[in-house]
Amino acid sequence: MKKNYEFSGEILDYTHDGLGVIKLDGFPFFVEDVVVGEVVKVKITKIGKNLGYAKLIEIIKKSPNRVDVEEKTSGANLLHISYAEQLRFKKEKVKNIMNKTVGKDEITVLNTIGMDNPKHYRNKSVLPVQKTNGEVKMGYYKPRTHDVINSNNCSIQYDEHNFLTRKIRKIIEELNLSIYDEKSHKGAIRHIMIRTNSTKSEIMIGIISKEKFAKINEFVREIVSLDSRIKSVVLNINSKKTNVIFGEETELLYGQDFITDVMDGIKFNISLRSFYQVNPIQTKVLYGKAIELAGLGAEDTIIDAYCGIGTISLFAAKKVKKVYGIEIVDQAILNAKENAKINSINNVEFLLGKSEDVIKNLISKGETIDAVIVDPPRKGCEASFLEDIAKMNIPKIVYVSCNPATLARDIALLKTLGYKAKEVQPVDMFPGTYHVECVALLVKA
Repeated sequence: MKKNYEFSGEILDYTHDGLGVIKLDGFPFFVEDVVVGEVVKVKITKIGKNLGYAKLIEIIKKSPNRVDVEEKTSGANLLHISYAEQLRFKKEKVKNIMNKTVGKDEITVLNTIGMDNPKHYRNKSVLPVQKTNGEVKMGYYKPRTHDVINSNNCSIQYDEHNFLTRKIRKIIEELNLSIYDEKSHKGAIRHIMIRTNSTKSEIMIGIISKEKFAKINEFVREIVSLDSRIKSVVLNINSKKTNVIFGEETELLYGQDFITDVMDGIKFNISLRSFYQVNPIQTKVLYGKAIELAGLGAEDTIIDAYCGIGTISLFAAKKVKKVYGIEIVDQAILNAKENAKINSINNVEFLLGKSEDVIKNLISKGETIDAVIVDPPRKGCEASFLEDIAKMNIPKIVYVSCNPATLARDIALLKTLGYKAKEVQPVDMFPGTYHVECVALLVKA
């Protein structure tokens, strides 16, 4: 058992991130681009203390759940697996995490809610730009590297984005524009971002650059000429030596500094750096499920913690007497207030600050809170926040999560604080990838 050794066997299971598991004398190796049940030949590429990695050499027995893939972009590592098998994998992934963290069979994990058409759903593309041996590359990073691979026909992003990716890459090449080199920290263009609304009537192009560069006005003119739906071209300056995409300085180069989307009859103005879910069809499903689980009544007052630009708050406002949206990012609160204003929704109030502090203040003023909806980042909720919620005797928590591991951790903590979850509902927001969103209702005993 050593590097470059080749062996054959059956793919027995998946890892949490969708790699296949094959064993040699009981020792597990992880393999990309395989499906459970396949018999394959692999070559060992790395051996660790408890596991190793191997590369697929040959498929000896093909799974009926394998599908042909034209282009496999970074992050979309499940595209070779049938959609039904992807949904099964995501349910089992959530179930395994819940069993391990909360307790075996304590929580029922429901079947993953999928899409009718799980392709071309992404409304946002962030494309790194690189120059290699004189060739302009724009697309995605090769897994576990910072080497850019050209994207031409990504099956999970809007077709409009594929067209614009090919065209903008060609313009950069023809104009011989300055491209950032992360090793030398020289050059200009770092990323191109494309954002489109749900009806595909408005498109925003973001240019993320270390600095302003020669021919930028000509570049903008060429971009705008590609499609009459381009309503916005924005420059973002990121001069730091960092892997973080955006800098703090943003300048409007063409049109308006936002595009407008409509979801479930609610308008949202989306700027370059606004957080907005990338799959509008499943966002409506996800938030609808969250509001359904909350069992909201017309006289209820609820809190939307981590409210962002107010998406869930405005959805919920149709069902209840009052919504308080809370967010620690001041720009997000400004966007949320603007979104409430343009929709003439008057029973929502957006408040800046830490959720636990704002909630304490509301309760001290005599406000009765019937439920809290939380949709935190991947790291989950702060323990102190959940402890404060429990102390304030808020009867229901609806937890929306993009990370099953931190969801399970927080459910386990809330269990010790007197809350119980019966079910977790996975929702497939990101077909073709190993990511899965979940919704859970926790009720105080």
